[in-house]
Amino acid sequence: MADKEHTYGGQWKGQKKIKLKDLIKTGGMEVIPNKWVNQESPKRDATPDLVLPVDKEIILKADTPEAERGLVIKWKKSGGYDIYYWYDTPDKAVPAELKADGKSKGKSVKKVHLGYHPEIDD
Repeated sequence: MADKEHTYGGQWKGQKKIKLKDLIKTGGMEVIPNKWVNQESPKRDATPDLVLPVDKEIILKADTPEAERGLVIKWKKSGGYDIYYWYDTPDKAVPAELKADGKSKGKSVKKVHLGYHPEIDD
């Protein structure tokens, strides 16, 4: 294993030493912060609760006595998912805040499309 204080490449007088951790960078993928993961929880049963049919809107309702609200999701044959938040009636999308990777992307987003996924080898 490389020494963490080893100098790499063409070092010159007065140049700051390059550390191994500075050379190893992720390729665009971010690590999920430990605070988001409950280390003490038992392993979750990873079986589906619901199977989405192709090109059919599925209405999900939140289990709350406060108000009628939920999500509408559609798995598209062309790829990806269309999703929107509803309040009072599932016929109409209402604005909601959208967060991606923990960062707000807007507070008046009505419809979202999740489309990218990695290629899956058979």
